[in-house]
Amino acid sequence: MTNQEQKQYRTKLIRDASMMQKKPDRVPHVSFFVTWKILDAGYKLSEAMNDYAIMEKVVRRHQEEYGFDAIFEYGGRNAIRIPAALGGTTYSINDEAGTVNYKDKAICEHDELEELAADPQNFFYEKGMARKYPCWADGTVTAEDVQRAIDEQSKFIQYHINITRIMNEEYGMPNFTAPNGFAYAGLDFLFNTIRGIKGLSIDMRRDPAKVEEAIAALNELYFTPGLNVLKNAPEGPNMDYCFDYDITLLCHTILNQKQFERFLWPDLKAVLDVLAEKKKTLRLFMEGSSKRFWEYLKDYPKGMITMHPEQDDVFDVRKELPNCAILGGMPVSLLGNGTRQQCLDRTKLLCDELGKDGGFILCQDKMVSFRNDANPENVHAVCEFVREYRP
Repeated sequence: MTNQEQKQYRTKLIRDASMMQKKPDRVPHVSFFVTWKILDAGYKLSEAMNDYAIMEKVVRRHQEEYGFDAIFEYGGRNAIRIPAALGGTTYSINDEAGTVNYKDKAICEHDELEELAADPQNFFYEKGMARKYPCWADGTVTAEDVQRAIDEQSKFIQYHINITRIMNEEYGMPNFTAPNGFAYAGLDFLFNTIRGIKGLSIDMRRDPAKVEEAIAALNELYFTPGLNVLKNAPEGPNMDYCFDYDITLLCHTILNQKQFERFLWPDLKAVLDVLAEKKKTLRLFMEGSSKRFWEYLKDYPKGMITMHPEQDDVFDVRKELPNCAILGGMPVSLLGNGTRQQCLDRTKLLCDELGKDGGFILCQDKMVSFRNDANPENVHAVCEFVREYRP
């Protein structure tokens, strides 16, 4: 096949599996390898993450070496050069250990939630930036510093445009998610960026009304505009992409049932309802365990949602959510610590039990990040097996 035919074949594989209307030619295989692929290519994390030319080599090698049907991430998971341009220390890289960590730092205190809700943009400029960047705090930031950060953001965007084109044209790789806007839920923004895990956990118990006010204000900045873009999108799936939409959730990991219903579900439901109305599909990656919230997803159309569970059992997903396709199933722990045969046995079981009638896409259960998360021999074995096996 030509590269263009390969791209079309892979897109159709994933679409057939996710939409659950037709059994695909075989079980598709998606790469959820993130910083591991840098280490696997023989580079230090700091080398590749600070040099887009090296990162391009890493991504090229990853596909040349293993031959996935789609790659979720092309080297942009940790955009360290943008905050670094302002002297930020958001990320901590340890090249010796092969790890990168994101610091959970609050840029808003509990007693400032009302101020945040009153004017989020002004709060970010006046206080948030000073708590992220020392030069902002001590007043030494210059126009040149800001321009340098803007330039770095432009370079980051240009890298992604280039690497996506390269992978499309030279490797026949499909585009993962269609450009249908991104509705960033206010609670997730509070959790990931503004209050952190500890702070938000306290806020929801101490002042739930203030949390709701902050969510509403943040939604006006990010969530509502993204939702409106989705509402104005053409009806039906965009078959040039594997999925029409992508949602990754983390804040739910600290929520009980009542908190989920109060703080997150209204926004999540708003997005899911539009996707259902528009007859579009999404990949839903819920980090940690999400089983306690599955009941909210049971009534959506078959083939609309592709669940990517991180800690929950994929066989439980199939039993409890027969309307949802499944992406995942391959434990990182097995890829890293299991034998070649154990990995092959697991792959065959997944294909036979979940993929025999479609509705299943093989992928790793977690973002593969650390050196020992996967043994290259195991990855090779799984990739070769899936390409040839027909359940």
